[in-house]
Amino acid sequence: MTPEDLASKIEKQNFEFYLSRMMAKVPDDIDKRQGSIIYDALAPAAMVMAQQSLKLSNIVKETYIKTADNEFLDYRAVEHGTTRQMATSAQVKAEFLDSKGNPINNVEIGDRFASLGDNPVFYRVTKINDDLTGILEAEEVGTRPNGYLGQILPVTPNDILSWAEITEVSIPAKDNETDEHLRNRLLSTDSWIAYGGNIADYLDMLSKISAVGSAQVYPVWNGGGTVKLVILDNDLMPATETLLKQVKEDIDPIDSESLGYGLAPIDHNVTVVAPEPVKIDISTKIEVDTQMNIDTLEPKILEAIEDYFKLRRVAWSSINKVTGRGYALTIYRSQILSSIMKVDGVVNASIPKLNGVDDDIALIFNDDLSQLPVVGEVNLNG
Repeated sequence: MTPEDLASKIEKQNFEFYLSRMMAKVPDDIDKRQGSIIYDALAPAAMVMAQQSLKLSNIVKETYIKTADNEFLDYRAVEHGTTRQMATSAQVKAEFLDSKGNPINNVEIGDRFASLGDNPVFYRVTKINDDLTGILEAEEVGTRPNGYLGQILPVTPNDILSWAEITEVSIPAKDNETDEHLRNRLLSTDSWIAYGGNIADYLDMLSKISAVGSAQVYPVWNGGGTVKLVILDNDLMPATETLLKQVKEDIDPIDSESLGYGLAPIDHNVTVVAPEPVKIDISTKIEVDTQMNIDTLEPKILEAIEDYFKLRRVAWSSINKVTGRGYALTIYRSQILSSIMKVDGVVNASIPKLNGVDDDIALIFNDDLSQLPVVGEVNLNG
């Protein structure tokens, strides 16, 4: 019997269940109708017992990882040596210019800025770069600031500043880990022990760096003691230079490489890089319902294609199922076609061409190159 079955069985012990069982013990020559003395005497007890059944059912559900949720799942995570991954703050790169378009040098750490709009995002300067650009951190946690690029307004007064603009989301934020994601981590059947700088150890190190969304590990890629880490940000896109430097500093600081001052073991020389994005152009012929318009459906079709590519990027760091080592990832035309056909209003579509070829695209993963699929140009009239 599963926890769900047991909980369901207990929940069925409701008011009618307890009342009928108690009434069965009452002699038949006594009035048992609703409103009778015996009914009114037993009904409150039946109600209390039914409420206790609901509480007991919840206790059963919250006892097991498979059915626990919210703070009860957090308690189970602690028992397994981990915790829920909490939301982080986005870090962005901004430039500050005077009226002539030249960088200014009087923006200081701690200065505050705000995005445009009715519900602005507030930022605080955390670092000034050598080129007088700055690194700002959003004052709110979560992914909302990830989507903002453009002008920002000073909250801290600055008489020289004429223009300030966010030019890059250097380290995208992430939201609180969902129950389902945490549950999957806890129920993972991965039996490898993270120890002594093995692959599992590096993956464990990277999982604790909140700005890293996914990673591949290439051991001995350039000789003994060398390790290459290929990382994505929290949007599952190639890490920026800012993020690469931060992770390198955490794992194996540049000024003391291989000496063990970072998370990496002594004598491990760690290289941290981003994958090479591979744009995949898609061409297909779409037929839509006669009552629909292709121009209306196009955004939904593009979203469906992008969702498929995002799922493939989620699988980007999965171990090759055939060899049990390394990585493998293929963009399948049939799966793109399936995603398109699920859009309400699409009645038919041709098998897509990828980069002008009638073939699936297998990405390259080796010591020298790691690729990441991204959507290129999409032609729905091919």
